[in-house]
Amino acid sequence: MKNLKLLLGLTLGLLTACTGKKTAEDTTGVDSLSGEVAVVDSALYGTVGKGTTMHTLELVDENGKQQTYQYNVDVEANVQGGLFSGDRITAVLTSNGKGEQEVQKVVNITSLCGKWTALDRNFEIIEDGTVISTKNMESNPYTQWSMVNCNLVLNRDTFDVLYVGPDSLTIESQKGIFVYKRQK
Repeated sequence: MKNLKLLLGLTLGLLTACTGKKTAEDTTGVDSLSGEVAVVDSALYGTVGKGTTMHTLELVDENGKQQTYQYNVDVEANVQGGLFSGDRITAVLTSNGKGEQEVQKVVNITSLCGKWTALDRNFEIIEDGTVISTKNMESNPYTQWSMVNCNLVLNRDTFDVLYVGPDSLTIESQKGIFVYKRQK
């Protein structure tokens, strides 16, 4: 009976400890199937609200809940693809040291979608998470994409989105910087 009480006490203690806030150490784990380190996505997703201004981002989540965050376009904010009302975006927040959350980076997913071309790759990023590669010479064509912490993941390659504009896309990985032109 003592062993049962001890086991029950330890189990309750572990359950209680596991319900606390996440720390920076909780942001990664190991994928049990591939054995690779999996990164937990802490970015926010939603659409740009009508209340977005020069220094305020109104983010509307999939449930229609509106949150407002501040950012400083002159100094710190990294906004790629613009902030147009109704566009789908992903945003990473940071603490400003005053107990408030501020926008650190925004990538406009609506602007990211489309056909992109370079000398060695042609592909189309489609909103549903698929990629259509149109160059037959590619040895490893992209077939799927996602966003993780405002980074673009094409198949298993992760890229920092440096620039998304109306006519060009610049992304960077450990292999280098890649520049694409938008196809019409």
